[in-house]
Amino acid sequence: PRRRRRGRARRHRLPLLHRPRILPELVISEIDSSAATSLQAVKLLALYLTGDKEGAIASLKEWLSDSAIGSNPVLRLIAGIIFMHEQDYNEALKHTHTGGTLDLHALNVQIFLKMHRSDYADKQLKIMQQTDEDHTLTQLANAWLDIAVGGSKIREAYLIFQDFAEKYPMTGMVLNGKAVCCMHMGSFEEAETLLLEALNKDAKDPETLANLIVCNLHLGKPSSRYFSQLKLSHPDHVLVKTTTSAEGNFERALQAVA
Repeated sequence: PRRRRRGRARRHRLPLLHRPRILPELVISEIDSSAATSLQAVKLLALYLTGDKEGAIASLKEWLSDSAIGSNPVLRLIAGIIFMHEQDYNEALKHTHTGGTLDLHALNVQIFLKMHRSDYADKQLKIMQQTDEDHTLTQLANAWLDIAVGGSKIREAYLIFQDFAEKYPMTGMVLNGKAVCCMHMGSFEEAETLLLEALNKDAKDPETLANLIVCNLHLGKPSSRYFSQLKLSHPDHVLVKTTTSAEGNFERALQAVA
């Protein structure tokens, strides 16, 4: 079994955990057509996130088909992120499976976990550990896989997030990670405290809102406020779509027997 070496995370390797969130609109305004391919790829992701999904995907496919820039690792990473958001995991892997950077391997871990293939995710994690076991992305990927596997691995995931919390400024990502572990371990009161702290940092963060809904349901508390916020700010979130679909099915069933 893997043993995580505690206390080894390097401060200069932690951009994901303490940098402030950058608005997509700011990215779009700051990157012009003369920028390098990597920056243009980031701008495509920003366009996608602001709602221009069809335009962003069309441009992405055109760039990927260009032999001169199609192999750019940042462009491949952005392609993987966008197609993962589209739940087109096969298309995402077509551009990310060869890896080459820790970012691409970490994204592969996420994609395989969404496909419920923890075995393939574990292979990607092993590559990351061989490259740099103490890198932040490697530790995060380790925590994601541990949560997906569950059981005794949940405690190991919690300790990873706890390490981050002790060494670096607390962010929504770390708070949500700890909260999810707490919920898996049945500590819903602690999870709620962590999630409310995350909500104070970003009142529109979809994962914080979704986790609060689940947490409150287990605590027997009202969750309609958080669901309304999630539905208003992120109508395409999987929890909103699933709930809306279930409500529609229930209404149709009622009408059928009325």
